[in-house]
Amino acid sequence: MQYGLGEYLVGTPFLELGHDIDLDTYIDAQSVLEGRNSISSGTNVIESYIGYASYIAGDSQIIKTRIGRYCSIGPNVKIIRGQHPVKEFVSTYPGFYSPQNSAATVSFCTHNLFDEFKYSNYPYAVSIGNDVWIGADVRIMEGVKIADGTIIGAGGVVVKDTEPYMILGGVPARLIGERFSKRQIEFLLELKWWNKSEDWIRNHAAYFKNIHELEKVIGNEYFTEENGL
Repeated sequence: MQYGLGEYLVGTPFLELGHDIDLDTYIDAQSVLEGRNSISSGTNVIESYIGYASYIAGDSQIIKTRIGRYCSIGPNVKIIRGQHPVKEFVSTYPGFYSPQNSAATVSFCTHNLFDEFKYSNYPYAVSIGNDVWIGADVRIMEGVKIADGTIIGAGGVVVKDTEPYMILGGVPARLIGERFSKRQIEFLLELKWWNKSEDWIRNHAAYFKNIHELEKVIGNEYFTEENGL
């Protein structure tokens, strides 16, 4: 950029959309960054969609993943792809069930006998909702849907779908606690604040420090609008 060679850099279009992309990242041409995203050093983003304002810390491997808005993805987070048969098949070696598997240099079959890959919502292997926090060193198995507001503790291995606003951790990841009451969760899922304009969020940001305050303010606004007061 300093020497006027920006047009030759693959990352240049991302800079124009207000992103903060380290130069030693890899983002393929099939990936979409919605806007104001941050991708840190050593991270690879492949065939993925990154929602508005979401960031991914360093050394992460994000493959065929759809990430919602305002998500916080910690360092060294990896999407785990690829299945091997564990029952009935005598061997787990891909050459016995997949002639297309490039890792297997020897094949003993002419057509696919086992589904190697899972999808949460085709073409994405993993779906991550909005306002999700994923801690450092987390592993997410393909086929998993992580719901809005979920928190995954550092080092967790997520092997199944999560529920909104739950806190999980461990290997495999298990429920640790709930962020809010059932009523408050319903309120947030109906509000969908992440789909609001930046102006709306800025005007209400002071109330985000306390769910009770936000509920009260939103309730008052709704009452005012409904009654024309």
